[in-house]
Amino acid sequence: MTKGYKVRIYPNQAQQESMLRTIGACRWVYNHFLEERRNYYLEHKKTLSFGVISRELTQLRREIAWLSEIQIHPLQQVLRQLDTAYGNFFRKDAHFPRCKSKKDQRQSFRKVAGWHIKDNKLYVATGVSMRFRGTFPTKREGTLTISRTPDGKWYASTVATVAIEPKKLNDSIGLDMGIKSLVVTSDGENYPNLPILSTRREDKSLSRKVKGSKARLKARSILARKHAKIANIRKNYLHHISKAIVSKNHAVIAVENLTVRNMLRNHKLARSISHAGWSELLRQLKYKQEWTGGRFTAIDRFFPSSKTCSNCNYIVGKLPLSIRAWECPKCHAQHDRDINAAKMILQQAGEQLGAEAGDGRKTVRRSLRVTRPMKLGYVGGTQ
Repeated sequence: MTKGYKVRIYPNQAQQESMLRTIGACRWVYNHFLEERRNYYLEHKKTLSFGVISRELTQLRREIAWLSEIQIHPLQQVLRQLDTAYGNFFRKDAHFPRCKSKKDQRQSFRKVAGWHIKDNKLYVATGVSMRFRGTFPTKREGTLTISRTPDGKWYASTVATVAIEPKKLNDSIGLDMGIKSLVVTSDGENYPNLPILSTRREDKSLSRKVKGSKARLKARSILARKHAKIANIRKNYLHHISKAIVSKNHAVIAVENLTVRNMLRNHKLARSISHAGWSELLRQLKYKQEWTGGRFTAIDRFFPSSKTCSNCNYIVGKLPLSIRAWECPKCHAQHDRDINAAKMILQQAGEQLGAEAGDGRKTVRRSLRVTRPMKLGYVGGTQ
């Protein structure tokens, strides 16, 4: 499996200034050649190739003194990023590349060669070493990415191919994401959500500072550190939950294919949804499940998992979010809303995997949808 490694590095003041100059040069090169490619296309209806702009970069480094002081590898990697982004605009449904800004939240540059690790130090150039904390693989592949976060911390990351021994897997599990509970499993386990951590005090302090003043820069730094702390708390919590689920060695983990971007348009739930971190949790579950040799699958987002009875597959007409428990009007089975949804997700995923395997099974048979108001026997709530 291909694994990513990320460690924190501790450059001194001179090294930080050097890396910031490299980031600034990469940003300038990206914006310069993006504008050139755009103008060339408007004039000739053709695009410049990577080879052409690479030769132009070599010529620019001879003409511009400060650009010649920057290592060539990060600048070449920027041209490759631009070439990829420009090609995606024509080949895929992607936005046209935008100019990089100095105010971007994350700033980084890449190196392909000229770096190595010895003991607990990272050598990014000849005689230039930085202490790091974390674990780097012995056999490395790909590039080294050095990034700076908004709170002023520096990180280095790379990827490597490692051998992972598959585990003995059993059973399957369905997961239902929510706001009241972050994850509810088809086995009835409940993983609660973190309380919302607020930055209201820091936001108010920043809004009172004069733009361009030193006090505002200090307030921005305090706010960035607070956001980084909240992000670290959330990510650590999600890692604990994903590890707890995957460590039970399920052969299949089934979830819903959620479109978080569309769900955030609901302004009443947007804050709770963004704080929950569904996308990050699904990402962690996916790669950790693949490491065990199991399968991670997602069902269609429009499948009515909450409104379908897991006992008889009857679909009720209406089930407001305020109703957390309900009784099926057909078979009179008592359901917890989230547990029932997790069971239906698992059932539907099983049918989909069976259809893919070609065993002749079909997807879950749905009963006729109720089109008129119907009085249901709700449990623990009011109609």
